[in-house]
Amino acid sequence: MSQEEIYLELGIGTRIRRLYEAMSADADKLYEEAGLNFRVSYFYVIYALALRGAMPIADIAKLAGFSHSAVSQTVKKLIAEDLVETDATSDGRQKLVALSARGKQLADDLRPYWQALEASMKDVMEEANISLLNAICRTEEVYNQKSLYDRAKEKLAADTNDVSFSIEPYSANHKQAFYDFNVAWLKKYFVVEPIDEKVLSQPEEYILSKGGEIFFAVDKGKAIGCVAMKPTGDGVFELTKLAVDPTLHKGGVGTALCNKVIERFQARAGNKLFLETNTLLEPAIRIYKRIGFVELPSPFESPYERANYYMEWREDA
Repeated sequence: MSQEEIYLELGIGTRIRRLYEAMSADADKLYEEAGLNFRVSYFYVIYALALRGAMPIADIAKLAGFSHSAVSQTVKKLIAEDLVETDATSDGRQKLVALSARGKQLADDLRPYWQALEASMKDVMEEANISLLNAICRTEEVYNQKSLYDRAKEKLAADTNDVSFSIEPYSANHKQAFYDFNVAWLKKYFVVEPIDEKVLSQPEEYILSKGGEIFFAVDKGKAIGCVAMKPTGDGVFELTKLAVDPTLHKGGVGTALCNKVIERFQARAGNKLFLETNTLLEPAIRIYKRIGFVELPSPFESPYERANYYMEWREDA
């Protein structure tokens, strides 16, 4: 395997296509040099008819494992090339596809090339010390028992449901996580502004000492997310510095942190809970709306250059 190979199990379809295209190009080159009016994309139809005789499109589709419409399109191309012909079946309900006289002659001309290609493919597998055909058959059997889609959905559901974190108040042990998580998303979407650097570097001074609160989502002793509730005076609080570990694949962390701020806001009988964000952060905005925040015109000039979206929490929203 190439040291620069990035398409591993996740990109196995890409790698199979890459191998298929390389083999197809070699086979097409052989056909072209022999002066044969044939291309690899015609193979599965011509070969099935040469091996089994006339059959309906549905039977070809079943043998190849392709859709009826895909086979039908290939058959139309072969009719145009005068390589196959169709006739109604005895019950008149399906079209029977058969090789034309020209198609039969072409199949005869192709046989030595097919035999050479088959033998060459066996050589490749022998040199690679693998039975690729058996591996494909086994993979198809397992895949038919449970598709990639079903397997991926199960894993995603398991990741989402495996939420064992707790919401805990500020601890100096997680101070670096408060900085790192926030800086990570700021650098990804915007820039770290001077006010960010001050607040994130010294949360005790700029949030806690002013009567604010900071919470962490903690999983097995490790912080995986954070949020702050910062007082601005007269019972007004700002939900701010919401950030989640960018490597995290669990769900519900951001929502749980926001709900904790709402809980504390209500416990402190606050008058207003607001937040500022940016329209680029659509997933975050969806969370805010889901838990009761509504968009309003901003009543003040934001200290953040990136802020272009203001929201306030409504209990009845």
